[in-house]
Amino acid sequence: MKLSANESYQKAEIEIETLTGVKVGHSTQEQLVLSQDFQIPLAKQSVTSVSVDGGKVRGKPKAGCHWRDYKTVCLQGIYYGAFFDDNQS
Repeated sequence: MKLSANESYQKAEIEIETLTGVKVGHSTQEQLVLSQDFQIPLAKQSVTSVSVDGGKVRGKPKAGCHWRDYKTVCLQGIYYGAFFDDNQS
């Protein structure tokens, strides 16, 4: 979704295929973005810095082409979490 947020859905389609080799159409990009239900979190103190990133890691070539997701979160410049193949976190 980051590519869809930074560029048009059509450009995101091209970039995702270039980066991962997986084709995800521009209309699918739009549907994925619009289907998200973002909840507003309650913070006990003000937050001045949040960084969230993620990507895909390719599995062992002998076992077939399997892509796994990873995500990282940094809050206030302090390491907060890293998640591998765990989308709910």
